[in-house]
Amino acid sequence: MNNRIFRFQNTNILAQALTNKIHELEYQSKKGIKYPYGNNEEFIVIGQMIFEFYFSDYLIQRGYPNKDSQIKKPSDLVLLRQRLLNDKNLAEIAIQYNIHNFVQIGNQTALKNNPKILAETLKSIVAAQYFDSGFDLEHIREISQSIIKELLDKGQNIPIAELKQNAKSSFLEFINNYTNLIPKVSVEWKKDDNQINVYKVQLELDSLINISKTGINKRQTEQLVYQEALRQIKSKMINQSKLPKINQIQKNIQEKQSSEQSTLIYELDNSIMNDTQYFQFLEQHEFSKSDVNESLGDKVEHLLEKLAF
Repeated sequence: MNNRIFRFQNTNILAQALTNKIHELEYQSKKGIKYPYGNNEEFIVIGQMIFEFYFSDYLIQRGYPNKDSQIKKPSDLVLLRQRLLNDKNLAEIAIQYNIHNFVQIGNQTALKNNPKILAETLKSIVAAQYFDSGFDLEHIREISQSIIKELLDKGQNIPIAELKQNAKSSFLEFINNYTNLIPKVSVEWKKDDNQINVYKVQLELDSLINISKTGINKRQTEQLVYQEALRQIKSKMINQSKLPKINQIQKNIQEKQSSEQSTLIYELDNSIMNDTQYFQFLEQHEFSKSDVNESLGDKVEHLLEKLAF
């Protein structure tokens, strides 16, 4: 099968998928006219939905969840999807596809390698292909599955217990079971100088802990805060001898973890992992000065020439 799976008929829709809103605003500010291609904000949301659906579709077609595996319940599948379908993993795949050479981000060239920008552009391109293909679900499944195989490959050596871990749930369960304390959590949101969403998550627990972290992904930042909070509260309570039967609790935790050390490589058929196929937009190359001045339309035309069979 030819691994050149992206096929665009409408060059404008591909140009829109490659255009971050920063580029559109900068263009309109400098030239005083409307940017002709729009931006990829709506495509990003649709692309996320496509990935979420086909991630579940991919595993369900292979018999998951089932009680004889570590992915026993639909909620396990959801947690697995949340852990693997993240900006970091998608950005790494986007770089393999050389998307950073084509994303339009105005003068903010440093953002071409920003994980959030790269992940969003990959989602946007998949969504754009959905529209350009006339809503061809089988074609979108083919595209999505090649990316999902990459994601599963990244997670194959991570213990199932870790993939299924939800730091927020674990923290709240621990607090409810062993203390009478009520955590106070606040989330602040703002845009930075590059118009990127930035989230500040702060968690306070009485006078015991006060943790604050900042990131561009709200959920991941929250998970990091809860993970650190759980680590600190366990440490403090153990040191202060406030935790009853700690040795037995630790023993139970260790026994549970040891029973869940099987990894995705044992849970999924090897062929799922080894048949990964993906398409690179373009071979790596250094841009010349003329490349920098090349219009987006020219870049899209050049890209489509490379895509041609």
